[in-house]
Amino acid sequence: MLWLSVAATRLGLGERGTIEVAPYKRDSAGKWKRVQSPRSAERFRARCYYRGMDGVLREISRVAGDRDAAAKAVQEAFEESLFGASDEMTSTTPLVLAGKIWLEGIARTDGGLAEKTVQDYRAAWYRCVDTEGSTLRGLTLDQANSPQRLRGFLRVVAESHGTGSAKMVRSALSGVLRLAVSNGALQTNALRQVGRVQAQTPRQVKRRSGVARDTSRAFTRAERDAIVAFADELAAAPDLNPRTTRKRESVADLIAFLSGTGVRIAEARSLDWSDVDLPNGRVVIRGTKSQAAVRTLDLPSWLIERMEARATRAGSAGFVFASPHHTDGSGAIEWDQSNLARAVAGVLAAGGYGWATPHSFRRTVATLAHQAGRPLVEIADQLGHADPSMTAKVYLGREPHGDRSALAAVL
Repeated sequence: MLWLSVAATRLGLGERGTIEVAPYKRDSAGKWKRVQSPRSAERFRARCYYRGMDGVLREISRVAGDRDAAAKAVQEAFEESLFGASDEMTSTTPLVLAGKIWLEGIARTDGGLAEKTVQDYRAAWYRCVDTEGSTLRGLTLDQANSPQRLRGFLRVVAESHGTGSAKMVRSALSGVLRLAVSNGALQTNALRQVGRVQAQTPRQVKRRSGVARDTSRAFTRAERDAIVAFADELAAAPDLNPRTTRKRESVADLIAFLSGTGVRIAEARSLDWSDVDLPNGRVVIRGTKSQAAVRTLDLPSWLIERMEARATRAGSAGFVFASPHHTDGSGAIEWDQSNLARAVAGVLAAGGYGWATPHSFRRTVATLAHQAGRPLVEIADQLGHADPSMTAKVYLGREPHGDRSALAAVL
């Protein structure tokens, strides 16, 4: 008799928590008969009984050429039948299996998350948790639900993958543990006792400009106008290959659009002309992060004129910022994300703003709106944030020594 590694008796589901392995050999008539001596056996049959979540007593049996292989086959079949086809959890459910159940749940249409967010969680899970070398990969929910163990794991992730990855993995782990608590498999979510985890040595991102990026900085209005003008100068350079001219014009228009709206570069990349209403100066942004990311924005007058010029020059069908290598004017081909990001980064570096990223324009829009005294909720709606507090925390810098004369006047 062998104990199951995920014992049925521990789960409260089985009549027996053991695997019975018996030797068999063919008799003279060619029928399989059980024998007493394992040495004379030609194969082994392993079986166990367990009572499932539905209360039905079942038998699982597997046959293999040796004793250990037969026992392992039954154990795997037991775990698959118990966990593989349902979202039922217990404290002894493997963490990686609970993670798969959670990922399947958030991918449902009633999960409340955008497809891109689900993809990000899935990538983080399989990159850091369910991967070779992960210190959590072989643990059950109960074993993994330890503040000390989780804190140590997240610190390793932060040092090897960066603080951003650690935050994403933490969110995924917290989602799994919250689901386990709601399912009654765990009493508490140990991540609530784990404080902030960040890399002690910030990762140095190698950039062609040789300048480290600064994701906490926004352009000033003068800097924003300067980089837009610089992109236009590059596009207007004489004696360029027509293909190069199209690319530079597209990059310049994209930078202007990011500067005037604060949308994510992925949102601009997927923008279709059918969502652009130039006569009324409005555009529908079909964001992918959350329901709040789907929004309608009013364009500044200077950007309306620019978009009208782009429609006349490049066509007003298909993607607004279609691949510049597509020349029939249909806009049918979406610009490759890596190529697009590389093209924008090249302009930023050449213009003397190697520290900036496409997201810097988003932060700039938030900053300019805040400086103009626009309400926080209005800024959050512009950026497509579901929670205005996130807008304030991440996108708006604090000024403890700034000018408070306007505030003093009303006190």
